[in-house]
Amino acid sequence: MLQQTYQLTEEAITMLGVSAEESRAEQPGQWNLKKGSFDIMIDVWEEQGQVLFQVICPLCTLPDENKEGFYLFLLERNHQLSAVTYTVFEGNVYLKHTREANGLTKEEIVNLLSKTAYYAEQSEFVPAD
Repeated sequence: MLQQTYQLTEEAITMLGVSAEESRAEQPGQWNLKKGSFDIMIDVWEEQGQVLFQVICPLCTLPDENKEGFYLFLLERNHQLSAVTYTVFEGNVYLKHTREANGLTKEEIVNLLSKTAYYAEQSEFVPAD
């Protein structure tokens, strides 16, 4: 199942007109794509007998001031999103989608990557340098 998901992921990346080979990261099951100012990372791994698929896009760091207001902003924006959510981890804001790979199709991967790229561009956030 893990190798099948790798193959599906590479087929989906290729469908987007991007070289899957050039997008591969150092570790197996990881790919990095660029959309404008944003990085979109794909991870496929096995955990407790399940193969997991994840798309994640770093957006910005948390602001130093008015964090509560910013969290509320993210929660309200989450309501408008489809398939991905805003998440906060270690002081950074991401767009993220994680699911079990069972039943995953390359068309779904293409849609997730396209949505992630679209929402990143529409997010009003500027990536940290």
